[in-house]
Amino acid sequence: MGAEAFERFRLRVLEDVTLQDALRETPDTAAFMARAVELGAAHDCHFTADDVHEALRAARRVWRERWI
Repeated sequence: MGAEAFERFRLRVLEDVTLQDALRETPDTAAFMARAVELGAAHDCHFTADDVHEALRAARRVWRERWI
């Protein structure tokens, strides 16, 4: 369920420059994950930092498979 909520939030972020800016301003990965969880909850998308971490890992894996 968390992964589905994160995906809904991710799609919302792609459409909302304000959310993009809020996430872009984070200084590191830990802060990014915490801010994503906070913003997600504010937009009724409830997921954990672990869900964000797994999504980041999956995206990196896809990138490596595509470019390496």
